[in-house]
Amino acid sequence: MATMNKNFTRIPNDILDGLCRLELSGSEMRIILYVIRRTFGFNRDFAEIPLSEIASVIGMSVPNISRSLKKLVNMNLLERHAARGIHPQTISLGERLNSYQEQQLSESTTVAENDNPVVIRNDNSPIVENDNPTVIENGNHTYKEKKKDIKERERKPRGPYGNVVLSDEQFGALVSDYGKSNTEVYIRKVDSYMQSTGRSYPDHEATIRKWMDDDGVKKDSFDMSKYEFFINRF
Repeated sequence: MATMNKNFTRIPNDILDGLCRLELSGSEMRIILYVIRRTFGFNRDFAEIPLSEIASVIGMSVPNISRSLKKLVNMNLLERHAARGIHPQTISLGERLNSYQEQQLSESTTVAENDNPVVIRNDNSPIVENDNPTVIENGNHTYKEKKKDIKERERKPRGPYGNVVLSDEQFGALVSDYGKSNTEVYIRKVDSYMQSTGRSYPDHEATIRKWMDDDGVKKDSFDMSKYEFFINRF
């Protein structure tokens, strides 16, 4: 019997069930699985993945990856956003795959018809009889809502692999305390460590600050980059 080690990717059963119902080629399925690895595997909804990286991992040529990826985007199974500046393209699961999870959430709240009144017992309240049972909202966010929440925080992926996610405000606070060069060095360190180990952190700003403090990086360290704006004005 195979044993599960600490490195694994949690995939919602609804999405796995949906994938089983799709008629895809082997290469198309491998691309989707790798996107899932880079997204769900790092507890995020999107990832910066160059075509060359996908080609290297699954053993296909870049042109074939490009054609298969275009087909998956047209089928609404993946979403692909063009590269921005030095950052590579962003890929995430498409609306069709997300709909499997939302459909399951909807079905799980359906109440079967029952002519018998429902009796609710509560130690702190009398017995309540109700001929029209209702569904109590559980407060759990749907996949779309979670995705929207992340976008609203205006956090951006940073580092060569895009594992470190910081808002401009968080990045600016680190630069103000430690200097731009120190901040960028430790963003790369944390980003590379997360990529090589598969580890994730709930707060990337706090993690970077801890690493710098552990390494003895002083907050008042002189950093010329903090004064570049004033120097360039003369």
